[in-house]
Amino acid sequence: MLNSLFDNETISAILKGGNPSGIGEDNWFWTLESNGYFSSKSAYRAQAADRVISCEVAPSLWNKLWNSKIPERLKVLWWCILSKALPVRVVIARKFPIEDDKCPLCGAAVETMEHLFLSCDFASHLWRSTPWGIYPICDTGIRMWDWVKFLWDLKSKGINAEEAFLYASIIIDKIWQTRNEKVHNNSFVDIFKCIDTIRFSFADHQAYLLPCPKLCSSDVWRPPPQDWLKLNCDIRVGLDSMCAGVVARDHVGKVIWVTTSKLEFADALCGEAAACCLALEAARTLGFHFIIVESDSRVVINALNEKDSCWELANYVSFCNRISPSFIGCSFEHVSRLCNFAAHNVAKWAFPHQRFGTLSPTSLPDNLFCNDRHV
Repeated sequence: MLNSLFDNETISAILKGGNPSGIGEDNWFWTLESNGYFSSKSAYRAQAADRVISCEVAPSLWNKLWNSKIPERLKVLWWCILSKALPVRVVIARKFPIEDDKCPLCGAAVETMEHLFLSCDFASHLWRSTPWGIYPICDTGIRMWDWVKFLWDLKSKGINAEEAFLYASIIIDKIWQTRNEKVHNNSFVDIFKCIDTIRFSFADHQAYLLPCPKLCSSDVWRPPPQDWLKLNCDIRVGLDSMCAGVVARDHVGKVIWVTTSKLEFADALCGEAAACCLALEAARTLGFHFIIVESDSRVVINALNEKDSCWELANYVSFCNRISPSFIGCSFEHVSRLCNFAAHNVAKWAFPHQRFGTLSPTSLPDNLFCNDRHV
């Protein structure tokens, strides 16, 4: 029987060991469980341990991922990325030869997880468009788990970590979708469209995944009191510049004036603050005395109301503090992104048309001023 199962060398090694001392029949024993019985859970852990260094991905971090307030589909995507199970080209190349292992979005480097999702030029533009002005510094050797833990630690810096992680998850999803469209359909990569899609997808998911009963703004835009102007502010982010837009409306919701400005930088957080400064400056120049400035960036509004401190916004906060006394009444309020479409539409339209400065509402397309949809 031994001759049919083993070669001669193996048979000799077995016979040298002598006869087994035990009596009775042999039994199967699953060594990964103390009771000796097979379980899918222990098999999964063994496979996961082969893919990821155990000290890098602690069980508590996995639990935090599975319990996070993001769609289940995005949790699975994160799991694939962090378990190194996503079929990026460097992973495929380890299993069998492929002709090209370069990133399909930029072609500048090998497509690793960290390159595709953190350091690729396309990914960098998406990260820089976040409302919080956060983006990975990739020449430090940052890993995907390092980035996830950084996002979760933003709570200690006064940022809503749940919102930031949801936004980051949508960015990750958009990068993977765009990459696959490029690989399989050779689709054109439109960065601006991707940024807009991310922002509005975040607004949709935020409404039902991260409800805020105390601070959440109404999903319906409301006009200001009589004699007041409400100034809605937003930005349109480009590659290395952006456009800030302000829409001023009176107590009946009529658009009184519009102002836009090109900003020669692409930091979204500072851009949101610069838009609020633009609103104050324009209102003072035009001689208005009662104003409400609305922005969909809670970070900026909290900084202007001195509820939170954010060093990146210090100069903008200082400017607003100097200008505010010029008005009899001046307040800064957060508004839902779903109520800020008019300002976003104006900024988006003005950017490619190169229309900057104080504009007459009649010179702009009427559909830009809708409150309920993206144009």
